[in-house]
Amino acid sequence: MNILKWLDKNFELMVLAILLAVMSVLSFANVIMRYGFHNALNWSDEVCCYCLALSAFVSLPCAIRMGTTIKVDTFTTLLPAPVQKWLEIICSAGMVIFLGWLFTGSLKITANAAAVNQASPALGIPIARLYMLMAAAIALAIFRYLQFIYRKITGKIEKEVDKDSETYFEELDTAAGKSSDSRKEAEA
Repeated sequence: MNILKWLDKNFELMVLAILLAVMSVLSFANVIMRYGFHNALNWSDEVCCYCLALSAFVSLPCAIRMGTTIKVDTFTTLLPAPVQKWLEIICSAGMVIFLGWLFTGSLKITANAAAVNQASPALGIPIARLYMLMAAAIALAIFRYLQFIYRKITGKIEKEVDKDSETYFEELDTAAGKSSDSRKEAEA
């Protein structure tokens, strides 16, 4: 169960870190090969391009999970908290519908690419596999929105945020050499 909780909090971050590491290593290696040995890696740019595109799609479920999606909330902050909560739920449901539409479109694109056996130019990777990863990231975003809606309705999201912020402050206090009791006394 601890592994599932860890994956729930860190899966997208782990995938993004791996993609960033692959892009960084391949870009650096290509620069060394190009200018040091006058023989560039002809496939590294393609891999970096696909990693970058995939990281854009994986960033969406990551932002949803962390609660950092871009939204204009000037009007909603003026409303009472219960109304804000239900507006967030309605907007999130709208996003689930939109992402569902996007998911079906990505499945059609995947099917079309598979039907014509489209392959990448340098490596010959079937493009349908890359599109399938895009569809999986959209499906994960839908899951994260449904998870957000469930947590918002049940009130678990506020408890989780409070718990996470308390852990964050405890880590800061430990790093600064203070105890959490001294911080609580300072707040009082």
